[in-house]
Amino acid sequence: MLSRCMISAVILLAAYSSAVAAVEGSPAREPPSDPGAPWAIEWSMPDRKDEMTPKTLILCSDHMDEHLRRYRSLIEKSGVLKGYTILDGSKLGAYKSAAGSVGYIVSTHKGNEDQTVSNCVANYPELEPLVTDFIAKGIRAKQDEFQNLIKAGILPKEVLPLQCYSRFYYPTEDHYPTKSTKQWLALIDVNDTTDNRCFDVTLPTTFGIHPFSCESAGICVDDRK
Repeated sequence: MLSRCMISAVILLAAYSSAVAAVEGSPAREPPSDPGAPWAIEWSMPDRKDEMTPKTLILCSDHMDEHLRRYRSLIEKSGVLKGYTILDGSKLGAYKSAAGSVGYIVSTHKGNEDQTVSNCVANYPELEPLVTDFIAKGIRAKQDEFQNLIKAGILPKEVLPLQCYSRFYYPTEDHYPTKSTKQWLALIDVNDTTDNRCFDVTLPTTFGIHPFSCESAGICVDDRK
């Protein structure tokens, strides 16, 4: 199993590479001849597909319609993600279940987080301590982690300041999953961008799919681009 640091490095490198490609005008990767082939997918954490990502996910976002569409599109395109359900968290009582069988996704751009979070927490109070913790502590921790990756030589010194902040929360463990807490409870994602570049990375990693693999397989590429 890859360490959380390595996963963070993958996400940061993916976001950085996407930003550089956009700035330099690099051509988009060509999809393979069979873009729907599930065998083309590489998993960041192989055990995550069946054990870590809850089958029912409730989404709260300031781009709700777009993000809901793209999550559902990924599930539909990928044969290995059958059985997953993404629900609109803005709708009161969208889903209620026993603890541990549902996960939450909060995805918002800075400046919109207060309204997005308040609406979601109003419907799902169990999210309040998680989003409060992330906004108060998690973003700063991600900034520090980013600087540490530069100091360690994992990221180049000239890399632009971090704009994407995200963290998976587990039911009974604050930092790392144990054998008894493999299933994550919530993904909190707050970013500084004006577009969806951060979401482009967190979309596949929600299910443990390597971002580059998801793009090259043609299953997480936005059809509208």
